[in-house]
Amino acid sequence: MPNLSTILVGLVVFGTFGAIVAREFRRRKQGKGGCSCGCDQCPGHDLCHPEK
Repeated sequence: MPNLSTILVGLVVFGTFGAIVAREFRRRKQGKGGCSCGCDQCPGHDLCHPEK
């Protein structure tokens, strides 16, 4: 199988991407923002923390 290394690298890349997306999805469901830097003064505060 000459393409085995390409397939393995692709699986690692897509697995990492999937883990990042899943982590961000969980953080959003918990009400946390995306940057985790204390964004009280951030101009995009309402995008991460909409009023309920």
